[in-house]
Amino acid sequence: MTMTWTALTRTWPQTLERLQRRFPHLDRGALAQRTDKEVVTAHIAERHDLTQSEAREALDDWLMFQSLETRQEQLAG
Repeated sequence: MTMTWTALTRTWPQTLERLQRRFPHLDRGALAQRTDKEVVTAHIAERHDLTQSEAREALDDWLMFQSLETRQEQLAG
């Protein structure tokens, strides 16, 4: 089960904090009110010298990891 982007936008400040741990060159100020996945993908690509495709894949991988982490927490109780 992959975590949905919509679920992450519900806690956007916390999501940005976690995103920045994975993508350290992110400008959290520039994304503070920008929750659109394509905007975030473009920002990651620009700030980390990636193509759009590479940034999209990296973000999708990160989302999968977040899903697994959340599921593990749920199972641990």
